[in-house]
Amino acid sequence: MKFKAYQWGELLGILFLLASTAAQIFYVEPLRREIEWRLAAFAMQQNAQVQIEATYGTHIATLKALNAPQAGITAAETERDATLARFRTANANISDYLIDKEQVENYLQIIVIGLFAVGSLLAGFGRAMEMRASGKPE
Repeated sequence: MKFKAYQWGELLGILFLLASTAAQIFYVEPLRREIEWRLAAFAMQQNAQVQIEATYGTHIATLKALNAPQAGITAAETERDATLARFRTANANISDYLIDKEQVENYLQIIVIGLFAVGSLLAGFGRAMEMRASGKPE
């Protein structure tokens, strides 16, 4: 059995549709989930940062109110700054990751849409040519 050109086009269109579905399932959705997980971790990290900053602020204010030695206050301030610096580094790492991955997700979405559009057109064109060749519209 020999295939006609439009039948090959229809077959290719169906393969493009399958490829777009596979790209969506195996690449775009897992990437989207990972981005959402990292955003959730970022939100929790931001909350922890605010709480730690408030805790250190209360601790330092208490030390000052109790007229603690300046060395103790300075040590608490140094410890607060070191802890908050670690949060800032982690914030930058998460934001850099998200910026990089969102661009990849956008490109993958464009590819999926393109594959789906081309596949739909080819499959539809193949079906139309098959109906035309058979001589009876359905």
